[in-house]
Amino acid sequence: MCVRMRKPILLAAFLLMAALLPCAAENVLPPEPFGATPDAAQLAWHEVELYGLVCYNMATFTNEEWAFGDTPVGDFNPTDFCADSLVLAARDGGLRGLVVVAKHHDGFCLWPTATTDYSIANTPFRGGRGDLVREMGDACRRHGLKFGVYISPWDRNHPEYGKPGYVEVFREQWRELMSGYGELFMLWLDGANGGTGYYGGARDRRTIDRHTYYGWDDVFAMMRSMQPNAVIFSDVGPGVRWVGNERGVAGDPCWATIEYPDIDGKPAVPGLHFPAGLLEHGTRKGSRWVPAEADVSIRPGWFYHPEENERVRTAGNLAELYFTSIGRGAALNLGLPPMPSGRWHPTDIESLRKFGKWQEETFTSNLAGAASVTARFRGGDPRFAPENLLDGNRETYWATDEGDVDPQVTFEFERPVRFNVVGMREYLPLGQRVEDWAVDVWRDDHWAEVAAGTAIGSRRLVRLPAMEVERVRLRLINGPVVPALSGFSLYLEPDWIREGVTIREHHRIGVPREGWSVHRVSYAAPDGGAAGHAIDGNISTLWHTHGPDGERGAPQWIEIDMGVPIDIAGFLCTPRQDGTSRAMVDRYSLHVRDEGGEWRLVHEGEFGNIAASPTQREVVLDGVVSARYFRFTALGSVNGVPVSMADLGVVAAAEDQETETPKTL
Repeated sequence: MCVRMRKPILLAAFLLMAALLPCAAENVLPPEPFGATPDAAQLAWHEVELYGLVCYNMATFTNEEWAFGDTPVGDFNPTDFCADSLVLAARDGGLRGLVVVAKHHDGFCLWPTATTDYSIANTPFRGGRGDLVREMGDACRRHGLKFGVYISPWDRNHPEYGKPGYVEVFREQWRELMSGYGELFMLWLDGANGGTGYYGGARDRRTIDRHTYYGWDDVFAMMRSMQPNAVIFSDVGPGVRWVGNERGVAGDPCWATIEYPDIDGKPAVPGLHFPAGLLEHGTRKGSRWVPAEADVSIRPGWFYHPEENERVRTAGNLAELYFTSIGRGAALNLGLPPMPSGRWHPTDIESLRKFGKWQEETFTSNLAGAASVTARFRGGDPRFAPENLLDGNRETYWATDEGDVDPQVTFEFERPVRFNVVGMREYLPLGQRVEDWAVDVWRDDHWAEVAAGTAIGSRRLVRLPAMEVERVRLRLINGPVVPALSGFSLYLEPDWIREGVTIREHHRIGVPREGWSVHRVSYAAPDGGAAGHAIDGNISTLWHTHGPDGERGAPQWIEIDMGVPIDIAGFLCTPRQDGTSRAMVDRYSLHVRDEGGEWRLVHEGEFGNIAASPTQREVVLDGVVSARYFRFTALGSVNGVPVSMADLGVVAAAEDQETETPKTL
């Protein structure tokens, strides 16, 4: 049946017509579900769409991404922490939930746990009676935000990590948070598992069998039993999957269903590596409903670093990320790192405020709501009428008769409507049904296509140049089954937000390099791996040790002659930027020497999270050192062999020169 009606009386008229045709809707059954479908917890998570990850832990006080686990517990001492302030700023940014990093890889716990002494109970905070997790959870509920928690499976502090005893510690930590902190909307598990750590003073490297060590089936069963309304996040789910990058970008298309391959004959578990593109795109008609979360920090790092205060994402960039994540059917999890004081930096707060303002100005009013609608629909039953696309109700939907898999809907306005964003939603309880789609506008007496794509899912948003038309058409193209769409929208976003949509990642050069040269190098591959690439200022070139005569693993070193003595306050290290983590240096040391002098160690450390977040890292020294030569030694790489580095530089005691390399998300 095809119906065309004009608001505001379209619904009443349609119901009257349906009453006059009593046989029209008899025995009209809804469409059968198609493929994998979401459970109740996943459906509730799909409604949240935008939430934040509060990254506040010992690393905040050590100015690291991954603290080692040996920082004295008393160093954690927020002086101005206010949960309400943080939650209200997040709400102003349009966020609907917050996930607190209750324990990161260093093992420090933000709640008074019975499982370890390395917790907030043994810090000066609140006189040793503080519970930051509880304060954040209570504030979220006061101000209408969902609340979730993150616990890292890895623990670089606990002496039992890697041994059977730690598994029960890990599970008990989850039991404490799941039983004592109210209803949680998300249980967040990181994929990092094992490596170097303090381990109660052992200072060694511990590895585990990711398939068997934690007993994931039992862990997940416990989580479902204790928090049945929460989704479980890890890179493989089982409730929500990682999107495969930390740029806030979902694949296009990004299916909510996925098919994980067996790895070495074993099923997928958190922390494994999968074929390129699998997590970003999912699998069309996959057997499991495991939708994607796109995560990204508002800063280059996940934890607060004062040197990044000028590198906070603008509202314009956050809006762009909204389209590349939520607009592709995923959710956006925005990293929000407080300062050591316990507050967010004013720049972060201002970006959040403007981001929230953009959301309110853009999405409050669906301009398509003024249209009359023409479409075929299922059995003439008003339960499946195209008007359901405009009622703002996720529980109603438009569907067609069986076999009608390439229908179209026309929206006609009494006067021209101006818009620049198109939105669509599927009715998720019936599965992800739509494959290809297109949007047309009536222009110059004919239909002109202005957008097309594959997949809709929870939400599809398309950003367009502003246009003013009287008719818009949605076409669904040769789907596998009849559609079940719950929403169609037209929006007009404000012009001011599009300024600065393309971010500029600062690639700092540091001290000018005139007169610099490579003094010595342990090895450089003759085919394009020349050591000079490390100081040429070009992040597209690499010094690397993967040569025609084989791969050379760590340790590898390069010595730079800066020509003259320089007062050095820090070093700049940029990993490869070609989209692969292979050969990225993750552990390093830095030495300096004067003319004719001896090498002296000035820093040794690691680049935490370098594979997932390959940003330029600044190593800040404890004090200024004067030297003519420096030596960078790669002590380890992400995958063992070989090693590589895109760029190395130094920061002088009063250095302010830098260049910028554009980066389009």
